[in-house]
Amino acid sequence: MLTAKNARLFKMKYLFFILFSWGVQQIAAQNEGNRDSLSVLVKVDSLNFLETKLNKLLSTYQLQTNFLYTNSFSDFSFFVKENYGSTLIRSADKSIKDEHFFSFGSVYHLNENISGGFAVNHSILSDSRKIGINSAEQSSFVFVPRYTFAPEIFIAPFAGYSSNRQIGVHDDGILYGGEGGVKTNAGDGFELVSSVKIKEEAILPRKNNLRDFGISAANKFSEYIGNILTVSYFETRKDFYYEADSLTRREYSVVNNIQSRKENNFRFDDSLKYFQFLPNTDLNLHSSVLWRKIFRDTKYKSASSLQTVFDTEIHELKLDLEGEVEYHKKDFHLLIKSAFTERDEKHSANTFEGANPFFFEQRNTLESQKNNFTRRTSVTILSNYYLSTKDNISLSLFHNKLTYDTPSRENYDDRDELLSIVKIRYTRLLNPYFEFFTTTEGTINNLVYISSQRSSNNNVNRVLKLKSGGTFSGQRLKSYNSFEVSANYTVYDYEDLNPNYKSYSFRQFEMLDSTSFRFLRNIDLKFKGYLRHSEQGELKWKEFSLKPTRFLEESFFLPQLAYFFMDAQFVIGYRQFSLKTFTYEKNEKVLDSYYVSRGPVTELYYSVISKVRLQLKAWYEFVTLNQKRVSEIPNLDFAVILNI
Repeated sequence: MLTAKNARLFKMKYLFFILFSWGVQQIAAQNEGNRDSLSVLVKVDSLNFLETKLNKLLSTYQLQTNFLYTNSFSDFSFFVKENYGSTLIRSADKSIKDEHFFSFGSVYHLNENISGGFAVNHSILSDSRKIGINSAEQSSFVFVPRYTFAPEIFIAPFAGYSSNRQIGVHDDGILYGGEGGVKTNAGDGFELVSSVKIKEEAILPRKNNLRDFGISAANKFSEYIGNILTVSYFETRKDFYYEADSLTRREYSVVNNIQSRKENNFRFDDSLKYFQFLPNTDLNLHSSVLWRKIFRDTKYKSASSLQTVFDTEIHELKLDLEGEVEYHKKDFHLLIKSAFTERDEKHSANTFEGANPFFFEQRNTLESQKNNFTRRTSVTILSNYYLSTKDNISLSLFHNKLTYDTPSRENYDDRDELLSIVKIRYTRLLNPYFEFFTTTEGTINNLVYISSQRSSNNNVNRVLKLKSGGTFSGQRLKSYNSFEVSANYTVYDYEDLNPNYKSYSFRQFEMLDSTSFRFLRNIDLKFKGYLRHSEQGELKWKEFSLKPTRFLEESFFLPQLAYFFMDAQFVIGYRQFSLKTFTYEKNEKVLDSYYVSRGPVTELYYSVISKVRLQLKAWYEFVTLNQKRVSEIPNLDFAVILNI
């Protein structure tokens, strides 16, 4: 349960951020002479804002505050950024999680080519749950000079100091790196853009790094034809502490082990755009190749352990091809898109000196069972045709084929999957105020496992939906209403051989209404609600006979009265949700459970000034189950948004 002490702490955190917000509001001032800061810092022309939210839903309390302020004075600019989040879950095992990030920096422009700045960052993670890393803290200070050789060429090295704490262990070290960018225009429609980002964090015995290189060449062959070629390389490493096992502790005299998670990827992209390659028709082509390697490296390995943790690697090679044709005229629009993807993923284990070869071979075999090859092909067709100024019909088709192969004989996940979706929508404007629509949608999904060990899961899923409704938009009355019926049938191929898999059906009817009526000049009457009836049952597809097994009646009603006064809107209402479940005995429905949640609702929206907005949503639930009161639940959603 939420103790008085924790409740006071939670309230103190919230009040602190509210007071801090108003303090910042009083000292903040806008300056139109903003200019961009260094790319490793926050842009000074970013939107200044403060947002704090308090949310209470069931047994979960959440507090979230985000703040950003930037400004410039002559050749000097600065920024302050803060994000704070706190989550409290009141249950048998109460948990509290806090996350905090603070950043401050400034930039001084000596002249048009030379500038310098610094940034201070601090982040904290605290989680009362016993998970891998439930406590961490990181602080850093960096100095960033920047030299601009030309308007589109710059270099910005940086260096500083970093302090890092994980699971009670403090590490300190230097932080250095740099960024650079070049953009050149060689004329004749050719443009070259390149960028470099390097970051090294030597907090020994751990290391974190980042390397990001990219180059892009854009060539405009003519007024209608253009091509963009991009090549990029990305590399990252993150080191984490975790508690060492007893054998590793004795062998290496350490308390914690270190695991490095590394990723390298190389990517090639090419995009071709051909406008008007046929009358009223555009062509877009795109291709990409991705090579990625993800691997884990453990620093201390004990060869004497029978449960040796071998490091693992994942190699991925992925090919993407896309083509798109778009035809457009005044009353007709057609888009045809096809896509093809192949991905080859291989898993392996790495041995080390002194490791037992039998254990290594066993682990490597287990890893290789995860190897897979995926091929996906899809076709999408979208069309929109205006039959007249009042009539419109749209058609969408989607077909997707997935093939998933696993080379290992011990892996039975090999499967083929076909998915087809067809949707037709007709819309008619009956008069200037009312628009009518009707929609038909059908889906077929066929799943086939190749191996006999999994073939009992083979099934065909068919879904049919019919929906009709309308939208009325008058001067005082606005309303949206819809009616939908749907049928979902899932048929297993081998249900006669396996009694655990039975074909089933799910049918549903839904009626939805959302209406707003301007009762007086400053008073609105609002209503939102829906009725939903659902039926589940056993299905015999060949005979198309159904045996209902469960029935659900679900309803939601929310009538509201909204009062407008100057820059404020006050809403009161009543919320009711009910769910009845029925079973069947001798084809007769028998009430199984009856859940009702009802209570008052209030909302407040208020613009204190043009840059400050308050939002409040609160509702109280009286919950009954089978006609017996079981609980009372207050809920709250409060937000303060300040644009500085």
